[in-house]
Amino acid sequence: MPRKLRRIDAHLPLALVGLLVARPSAGSLAAGAVLVLAGIAVRAWAAGFLDKGGPLCTDGPYRFLRHPLYLGSLIAALGFVVMMNVIWGWAIILPLFLLLYTVQMLGEERHLRAAYGDAHQRYARAVPILLPLPGRRTETQGRRWELARALRNREQWHVVVTLSLVALFILRWRAL
Repeated sequence: MPRKLRRIDAHLPLALVGLLVARPSAGSLAAGAVLVLAGIAVRAWAAGFLDKGGPLCTDGPYRFLRHPLYLGSLIAALGFVVMMNVIWGWAIILPLFLLLYTVQMLGEERHLRAAYGDAHQRYARAVPILLPLPGRRTETQGRRWELARALRNREQWHVVVTLSLVALFILRWRAL
């Protein structure tokens, strides 16, 4: 049976294409790095609340949006597009990233509806899918952020890979 295609399978090719066409400047690197770090922070915040396979999470950032991990990834992706400093990032890389994550979110929504039924439907009515909106939030379960939970979610690997890619963009800038 063939292995299921995962979004991670598209990250490496997108990153390599981005690096090949990038024309970073000191300013684009600095501005992009701020966004990348913000994306990492959002992801780490979310990962420290989420128990994958556990109860429906409505704490931390999940109180305000249903997919904060994807929002963090989107913010980081915007940072990399800024670092690229070329129109191709905005015209090709970012739309491909958005398409990939939209498909992933919709599939995850189906899975969550099947797994949590009415609880997820109530949650989905109360909380936006990706971008927080004023006044739209849900009640919390009282769960606290835990580093151990973020590590169980393997968020450290996302941080390492993301920061490594930042380093490659810096090397690309130095090579130009």
